[in-house]
Amino acid sequence: MVKVSSAIVSVFFATLAVGNLTSCKNGNSDKAANTADTSLSDAKRIDSLTSQKKKEIDFKFATLEANIPSPFDVVNDLHGYNAPFKKELLNPESNVEKYASTFKKEVNFGIYGIDLAYINFYGQNQDMMKYFTTIQKIAEDLNIDKVFDGFAERFKANSENHDSVVTIVDNVFNATDDYLNKNDRYLVASHVIAGSVIEVNYLSLNLIKDFKRGADNEKLFVKVFNENLAIYHMINLFEKFTDKDSKELLASMKTYRTAYDGIIKSAADLTPENINKAIVLIDEMRNKVTK
Repeated sequence: MVKVSSAIVSVFFATLAVGNLTSCKNGNSDKAANTADTSLSDAKRIDSLTSQKKKEIDFKFATLEANIPSPFDVVNDLHGYNAPFKKELLNPESNVEKYASTFKKEVNFGIYGIDLAYINFYGQNQDMMKYFTTIQKIAEDLNIDKVFDGFAERFKANSENHDSVVTIVDNVFNATDDYLNKNDRYLVASHVIAGSVIEVNYLSLNLIKDFKRGADNEKLFVKVFNENLAIYHMINLFEKFTDKDSKELLASMKTYRTAYDGIIKSAADLTPENINKAIVLIDEMRNKVTK
């Protein structure tokens, strides 16, 4: 059974919605045409999961957990080093209307979750409620709003109390981690984590590009570089999946990783010029799952 890292999962509210992803409310005929996979279980979308394959996926998750910092920590550090709040970097909440397929919803759960963490650290309460509502909408579309509602009311009631929000988030993530461990949600968890990894790299590169690098913030640059290593471990994980969406995302990650490695080989290579080149690369990959 997969042991999904609570440190990885715990960066986004949306992850709690990985349970019961077996049906979706279709708003119109166009959505119906684009959600053919919505009613499929993880096992069907992955093809067959042999005992050996489960062990291999379990190992890949463990490797991912052991080798990258928590994206939540990266967002926290960006705030701690006084990176500015740039709303234009967020995935607009209006984009949620575009996400009809199960895959797009799963990946953007992770993306919106990182955005929500970023918003929360900067105390942008109005935007925080908008993004929480956006994530809640996806939960409702996926017919798992009952799982979500218990935490939603507590979040809304305490949204202006940062410490309370952090505690609520922690509770959500622990419950989610427990669910994932008990229910072998391999594919859903992978898609959501991929979204969070893409988004935290996108945000961090965009936020450090104007930093004047020095001894006081060197640790941040190292952490941002290490966070990007998650793409490598995501590639190893996604090579175990056989569904069309995972294959396409795998190809995108491989293209990104090859180009990135040609520019940045260590944290020392995170110069303003190289960061701008890397931003072009991560933006291209991100656009494929958010547009």
